[in-house]
Amino acid sequence: MAGAMTVDTLLSTKLHIPETRANLVTRSRLVARLADGLRLGRRLTLVSAPPGFGKTTLIREWAGGAERRVAWLSVDEGDNDAARFVRYVIAALAQADDRIGRALLQSSPSASPQELLIAAVIRLINDLAGTGADLLLILDDYHLINEFAVHDLVAFLLANQPPGFHVVIGTREDPPLPLARMRARDQVTEIRERDLRFTPEEAAAFLNQTMSLGLSAGSITSLTARTEGWITGLQLAGLALRQLTGTADEFVAAFAGDDRYIVDYLMAEVLDREPPPGPIRSFLRQTSILERLSALLCDALTGRDDSQAMLEHLESANLFLVPLDNRREWYRHHVLFADVLRLTLTAQECIELHKKAATWFAAHELDELAMHHTRLAAEMSCASSSTGRRATAAQPLIEPLSERELEVLRLIADGFSNAEIASKLVIAQGTVKRHINNIYGKLGVQSRTQAVAKAREIRLL
Repeated sequence: MAGAMTVDTLLSTKLHIPETRANLVTRSRLVARLADGLRLGRRLTLVSAPPGFGKTTLIREWAGGAERRVAWLSVDEGDNDAARFVRYVIAALAQADDRIGRALLQSSPSASPQELLIAAVIRLINDLAGTGADLLLILDDYHLINEFAVHDLVAFLLANQPPGFHVVIGTREDPPLPLARMRARDQVTEIRERDLRFTPEEAAAFLNQTMSLGLSAGSITSLTARTEGWITGLQLAGLALRQLTGTADEFVAAFAGDDRYIVDYLMAEVLDREPPPGPIRSFLRQTSILERLSALLCDALTGRDDSQAMLEHLESANLFLVPLDNRREWYRHHVLFADVLRLTLTAQECIELHKKAATWFAAHELDELAMHHTRLAAEMSCASSSTGRRATAAQPLIEPLSERELEVLRLIADGFSNAEIASKLVIAQGTVKRHINNIYGKLGVQSRTQAVAKAREIRLL
């Protein structure tokens, strides 16, 4: 670091506890589990889940009622500088309890020799032990840390923390800390994606109280199932519902991963963090056609020989991969995430992947699944050849049709029913209806016949 970092040069907003939003859904069952961890004297609370599952909100709710002083640090990428990280941790603790760390903050190293930083952490631990304060140190967004020097400092603090001191980590992926050893010694409380998913009752409170949507019980149940309790998925669905022109039931029936809110969020928060043609993004795309994933099956589709390691990495990184057993043999993608991934595939890529899947299932005498993928490959090949004969001209529309809407429009022109279009494009019939409604709105028409006539008039067909 170029020079010493003084108290005045620390960004104070990184130490602010996030404000509580109005009308939040209370997570009583999870708060109770976190409180039990404190009562049992565990060293660490780990809240690890993909983006949009309410990690920060849960930690804030629990910490607000924990009857302990709270030191909060919102981690950012700059905290990969180990010296800077230590200074921010000291500043957070000093802000929570003015008996801690003031002298340390003035004298802690401004450069990063690890032995000096360990010495600073030892002095901090001694300071904490001397005060006997009951404190929570919350490290939020810890997934932004990738320097092992920082992880080593946190591991040292966890191994040597005094009584009454407790570390809380909020992260999108499991950090390289000694979690297995801590689990074996009952020293860690873990909250994961499956725990954070909204129950139907929590979803009802969120949609009808927090978002004031007034949905029926049936619509709430369907949305909860479709999003698998993913909080941001429910919120994005609610935002779309606020702009709805049809009925809520029709929207819920059609809601899928090609909804523009879902696509925009997942592309920005997940896929764009894995730049193409990187191995992780390629693996996710290639396996998105599968309803169930195993290492050997994924090897067959991707041409890799390390799919088991990749699956375990994706699971630990919380990239919307759901384990289906305790042996790490079978997984599946979150349904909305898989929908988005498939949107990034070309028709020819889908066809080839379905053919590879069919070959693998046939070789393993799983005839029904082999026939399923063979049929999908054939139908997509037929649809691709019929639509590929038409050139797509520039669209003279205020809001152009998307590629998927153009596909639906071309199949409408060929006389296919909604059910047939759904089968050919491997999407739900409700999704087809939504695309058709979008097509009508963009073309300014009210029927299939009018849509085809208008599309031919402006040379879209």
